[in-house]
Amino acid sequence: TDMILGHRFRVSSDSFFQVNLVQTAVLIEKVLQMLEPQRNEVALDGYSGVGLFSAFLAARTARVVAIESQPSAVIDARANAALNNQNNITTLEGTLERILGQLHYRRERVDIALVDPPRAGCHPKALQALQTLAPRNICYVSCDPSTLARDIATLCANGRYRLVSAQPVDMFPQTYHIECIALLARVGSR
Repeated sequence: TDMILGHRFRVSSDSFFQVNLVQTAVLIEKVLQMLEPQRNEVALDGYSGVGLFSAFLAARTARVVAIESQPSAVIDARANAALNNQNNITTLEGTLERILGQLHYRRERVDIALVDPPRAGCHPKALQALQTLAPRNICYVSCDPSTLARDIATLCANGRYRLVSAQPVDMFPQTYHIECIALLARVGSR
């Protein structure tokens, strides 16, 4: 298990986890600062992996809906919620686009959202569903600036969201790889 900012994480060999734990703590703190989670809110954690961001959102919100497609990561995420005594995290297994569509169909409330997709970025249907769910803030964590730019353009294209800020985090010093955190706000909500 790894310990980050007071939370423990179990990570199976085939589950993804950031390797630079010091900068991962910086990444988490910046995400929380940007999203401004409130105690009464429902947070969405898309591409949630082993529940890294879910753990910190759960400590600051009423409920977290985490969505992950990799079965081993889902198992780890559920174990990590138990390990950290967090019973307000629901981890759902499936693609983000499919489950967001189901949440919309069931008229589920989503106040803030975080997505941390793989290098390929978000599926277009996931972005469309995210807009429809209309969280006040969307935090997009990306390891690929080109897919980040593409997906931000998609989210902002119809005027529902606007880019508020973007912040790089040097997760891999001495290399050209960076993580970038972008904050989008629903127009009229901030």
